[in-house]
Amino acid sequence: MTHIVLDLEWNQPYAPKYMIRKPIKLTGEIVQIGAAKLNEEFEVVDTFKIMVQPQFYTRMHSKVAKLTHIYTDDLQYGFPFRQALTHFKKWCGSDFVFITWGWDDIGMLQDNMAIHELDTSWLPQAFNLQPMYNNQISKEDRQASLREAMERLNLDAAEAHDALNDARNTAQICRCLDMALGFEMYDSFKKPRKKDDGEVATANTRKSYGKRIDAMRAPELNAFVCNECGETVYCGEWVRQNGDKFATIAKCSCGDEFFIRLRFRKNNDGTFRAGIVVYKMTDEFRTQYEELLVRQAIKEEKARQFHAIEALAV
Repeated sequence: MTHIVLDLEWNQPYAPKYMIRKPIKLTGEIVQIGAAKLNEEFEVVDTFKIMVQPQFYTRMHSKVAKLTHIYTDDLQYGFPFRQALTHFKKWCGSDFVFITWGWDDIGMLQDNMAIHELDTSWLPQAFNLQPMYNNQISKEDRQASLREAMERLNLDAAEAHDALNDARNTAQICRCLDMALGFEMYDSFKKPRKKDDGEVATANTRKSYGKRIDAMRAPELNAFVCNECGETVYCGEWVRQNGDKFATIAKCSCGDEFFIRLRFRKNNDGTFRAGIVVYKMTDEFRTQYEELLVRQAIKEEKARQFHAIEALAV
């Protein structure tokens, strides 16, 4: 059996009103397919890369173009999706599985095949390398970016957001893992739950923290992966909402802004577990965060005045 590391780059509509919603909701249209074929030792023995000419989102979104360096003028040199997929299927061979970095690529491939009314029955089993990496290396229950994983493993990374480069980078990580163990344990790994409206990411830790402040300073609860560009985004300073809930905001280098909630749960031994939920920024979230800042400032001012009065009394 051949292991094929697959990575896709896709364009997206400029605004929700331009999104194709029938016969399916098409959140992105593939513009590049990249793959690396691995032998039994997970060494790269062959590669594949092809540009795809989109049919629905024919003008490159500025954010996507900035990340991928694929521009609208470049799309004319791509193959129509049906033809590109035929070339890719032939290159894959007859007995193979897919390995990806993240949960999105296979779903995007299936959606693009569906919109073109193509048979998906030949698609093989697919394995997301992220939970294998989390289980064996990071020990964190969150979606690490590919770049973050490469840096942690001290691997030389090819330039990101090129489909073939990202496939090669993912293949390097395979060589650092016990892949047999990863495949054996794969069915036990949790797949992401269906997200609420506006929710784009979650991160929950298996760790317990002696104090809330320890969790609020923990790196694993202060970063997440941008669902648009795949880069790591770092949270701002936490502000208390109420009880065991805190909030902050963050901005990705691609320009997307997020509202993040941090929630604690107390263990029986008095320690705490924690997790974050990330939402796309909206006017409502922005207003909510600004109100929290005002409320915190009022509390801090009252505390300052109280301590000033205490000092005078002494």
